[in-house]
Amino acid sequence: MNKETSLYLDFVRFISALVVFLGHAAGKLTSGFLWQLNEYLSAAVMVFFVLSGYVIAFVTDKKEKDVQSYLIARISRFSSVAIPALLLTALLDGVGSSINNELYFGGPWPEPNNNLINYVLSALFIQNVWGLNLNPGINVPFWSLSFEFGFYLIFAAFVFTTGRKRILTIIGLFLFLGPNIITYLPIWLMGVVVYFAHKHVIPKNSIVCGIAFIATALALVFLVPSIKDHFHHTPSFFLGKRNVLADYIFALLFSANLYLSIYATSLIALLAPFRPHIIYLASCSFSLYLFHRPLIQFFAALEVGEPSSFSSRFLVIGGTLFVVFTFGAWAERQKTFVKQKLTELTKK
Repeated sequence: MNKETSLYLDFVRFISALVVFLGHAAGKLTSGFLWQLNEYLSAAVMVFFVLSGYVIAFVTDKKEKDVQSYLIARISRFSSVAIPALLLTALLDGVGSSINNELYFGGPWPEPNNNLINYVLSALFIQNVWGLNLNPGINVPFWSLSFEFGFYLIFAAFVFTTGRKRILTIIGLFLFLGPNIITYLPIWLMGVVVYFAHKHVIPKNSIVCGIAFIATALALVFLVPSIKDHFHHTPSFFLGKRNVLADYIFALLFSANLYLSIYATSLIALLAPFRPHIIYLASCSFSLYLFHRPLIQFFAALEVGEPSSFSSRFLVIGGTLFVVFTFGAWAERQKTFVKQKLTELTKK
């Protein structure tokens, strides 16, 4: 992967995580601070799915050549952040709801479900198979992990098995995961397609493609709310989401943008002076995504002032970022340790 593409992936990854965080903090918890970002929550997750497909295609093409190393890498990546996030959610939901029960159970968000089974299934990344919707506590963003882990398994079956075994394994996974997850598989595969399309292209600058690159980025910025509103009432049938068509449009727009990025290297090079900072911020994007929801709820529950006050907003947003860039950053670094231990276990 060339350095411009890698930098752009890191930049987009962090921006998407930041949008999800601020979008969730934009409602009642901060009295509408940056409320506009709430419209971009679904689009940001679709960007994550496309990015994930791209990165997984890259690692299976260049690094991970067997199913064991592939699965160890995926499990260590997820569990190193997800397990601390589950512990944090259980702790903060328990303490926060005892301090301010009304905020947890009387707000416009799903009531926290702290049943043990939710946490167990979430630790196994299967809490949303067949639309179970058994996310842990108030931490609704966990929903996407069961989708993404399912995509990992299907892709592994396709890449590392052949013939009848491949077909039967994929069919079995389809039946286990259910239609709500499988519906989003093509979105994840868009990232895979873009990666292999990039393999046959030499990075270069093109004025026309550069303009198209900017145009697709602007479309994502300015058209997402209207696209979401237009398709909001699309019948969901058994799919569990009412904006599936909008999600596909978001994914197509970003996939086009990501493909065109290879022709806009001079534009992406403008980010080069900030490379160390972007890499660091991106390294905390997963913990920002998984930690923020219980944190913003807990800090809001402390009621240091009116939700619209500077002190309250500073605590909700600043406090969350502080925990993410300390405890979350530590959790992100545990990936190597977990990977090492899992590798040792497989050799016994």
